[in-house]
Amino acid sequence: MTRDEILTILLRWNPWGKTKKDRTVPRECIEKVKSFKDYRGVIVIKGPRRAGKSTLLYQLMEELSKEIDPKSFLYVNFEDYAFSSEKLTPETLEAILDVYRQEVYQGENFLLFLDEIQNVEDWHRWVRTVIDTGVVKTIFVTGSSSKLLSGELASLLSGRHVDFELFPFSFKEYAIARGYSFSSRLELISGKNVYLSLLKDYLTYGGFPEVVMSTGEEEVISKILSQYAEDIVFKDVAARYDVGNIKLLKALSKFIAQNIGNRFSIRKMQGYFEDIFGEKSSTSTISAYISYLESAYFCFEVPKFEYSFKKVIRSPVKYYLIDTGLRNVIYPSPSPDRGRLLENAIYLKLRNMYEEIYYWEGKKEVDFVCKRGNDLVLYNVSYVSEKSEIKEREVKGLVEFPYPAAERYLITWDLHTELSWKGVKIKVLPAYLFLLDTKPFENRR
Repeated sequence: MTRDEILTILLRWNPWGKTKKDRTVPRECIEKVKSFKDYRGVIVIKGPRRAGKSTLLYQLMEELSKEIDPKSFLYVNFEDYAFSSEKLTPETLEAILDVYRQEVYQGENFLLFLDEIQNVEDWHRWVRTVIDTGVVKTIFVTGSSSKLLSGELASLLSGRHVDFELFPFSFKEYAIARGYSFSSRLELISGKNVYLSLLKDYLTYGGFPEVVMSTGEEEVISKILSQYAEDIVFKDVAARYDVGNIKLLKALSKFIAQNIGNRFSIRKMQGYFEDIFGEKSSTSTISAYISYLESAYFCFEVPKFEYSFKKVIRSPVKYYLIDTGLRNVIYPSPSPDRGRLLENAIYLKLRNMYEEIYYWEGKKEVDFVCKRGNDLVLYNVSYVSEKSEIKEREVKGLVEFPYPAAERYLITWDLHTELSWKGVKIKVLPAYLFLLDTKPFENRR
């Protein structure tokens, strides 16, 4: 690749080489990411494809340009078509940096933004070298794999990286994107019917930015989501991990989508697929494929809460998807299925609030057992709007949980009250208020 070709690519993407981007929805995490602008190391932003990682970098550059010369930003998009025929290596990074330093910016300090960095071989070694030698102090990188910094990579950059996750729009970001603003709980409560209607749409179509900002018909949105699902399964999993049994991988992704919130074990899944295909499949293969899907941010595993590690690994697990809209195109339920979809949306909210999330099962069940420091906070989710609709099991699980809990919540569709069962208090919150609360619990991620 020639110097002129490299410069052409840089001009195409960088704020100093192109016109201003269209208006975008500010992401909730931007202030936290921005606070690391002087960090000596790597700021890693991970998440599924099309969740808005590139847009977040642009928003970050726009914010920083208010106090820093925009020419001191170097943004490189490694999914640019011009890179597709190139073998991307540390030498490529060196060549890009050389062109930028000679043609654009000769100052001492600059910020480096490397988008979809997993496309570059041995990128982590180059990054560690330029940081340790002081060539670049702060580097922002994005990638579509949860294992972007795992194993050897994490060891090599130990003490030199900070991680963030970026998912599709939260319900709060979704509401803002649709033109709604709010500053207090009273304002949210007074507009309840509007937000309940928005929440129904959110559960149906999900929060991928392109889908939310689309003005197309339902058929267009469905096509976009179907393409996302196909890209995750085939590009981010099958191609990246050289999957041998594509038929099993597709069936597995559909099985997980169909069974969000249900408990199952790998061995039971093995029996299920053997019945379907009439051929043997190993538990190790199924386990590996699920791991690949998790790595691509297709789904998340929720283990059982136990203090015994042996009991944890022997217990069934639950799975939730990265996006409810994605779930609906992979498994179009014959009914609205809002109870399961609501539970999935609540899980995604909790994942942004807590470091660890489990479920618990005794005689009854707790949907989510969340750890905040040394405290446990319990959540059940129920698609109800009246007290009379609450099933006893949805309350008893919260009360019968055998360990001390700091707080207990029942998240509902449209019921706001407080319950007391056997002297134990349970806060009952409507989902729209919980998801949009302007003063959420402290973010631990």
